[in-house]
Amino acid sequence: MEYQNFDCEIADGTARVRLIGPGAPELADLCDDFTDLMLRLQDDQAVRVIMFTDGDHSFEFPHHLEGLSQFHGKGSGFDTMSADEEISRRMVTLLAEASKPVVAATRGDIRDMGLGLFLAADIRLASEKASFTATPMICGMLPGWGLFHTLPRLIGPGRTLEFLWSNRTLGAEEAWRLGLVDRLIPDQSWDQDLDDFTARLSNLPQPAVHLSKLAMQQHMILDHTMMMAFEWESQQQCWTSPETAEGMCAFQEGRAPQLTATTDAEEE
Repeated sequence: MEYQNFDCEIADGTARVRLIGPGAPELADLCDDFTDLMLRLQDDQAVRVIMFTDGDHSFEFPHHLEGLSQFHGKGSGFDTMSADEEISRRMVTLLAEASKPVVAATRGDIRDMGLGLFLAADIRLASEKASFTATPMICGMLPGWGLFHTLPRLIGPGRTLEFLWSNRTLGAEEAWRLGLVDRLIPDQSWDQDLDDFTARLSNLPQPAVHLSKLAMQQHMILDHTMMMAFEWESQQQCWTSPETAEGMCAFQEGRAPQLTATTDAEEE
């Protein structure tokens, strides 16, 4: 797969997507690349895990505040702002609705709009050198990119406001302590740890992975009784899945399961 902003390598069940191209890409071009890439990976039977990681640059997509402020001074420009908001909605939604696990991993400085994309992943990994900064609110606009959904769930409402209002940079250690990052990985073992982690994910039966992702997305909406009902129905779906049958058989025989990625339609 060849794109202007992404490089994708598929091996051992994992699609490893690197960020390439310009450090400040045009959002429309970025979104077109991202949409096509995600749809292809979702349908690709060889892909069981999708991982976004640093390439030529980290998750750093600057917000064009200077241009927007000039438009605003002329009494226009919200059409541009609205278009950017639609792009962020499409990209974040693609990550949330992917049935396959999405991992974001960074060793760099995540800034501005790149923070929203990074946080939209199911699991967020970082090296001890990483840092995190949101789009500044000095011009009077919200950071966007779903941050008012993801951040309070990760670090709490008060810490979200402190982080956004202060526009301070979080180092990797503080980000992990607050819950912004799920796991810190030593820089010297970065590649090996990522390979080990994605290998583990790729050997999990897909129905259980997809349904556990849905459970996490609903856990603040469903009460205890409704979640128990969701779990029961999910167990039924897992029980009848060919991948679960292979997982059970492999467990009994003491071997690694031989699994093939499936789409939602095939599971149904």
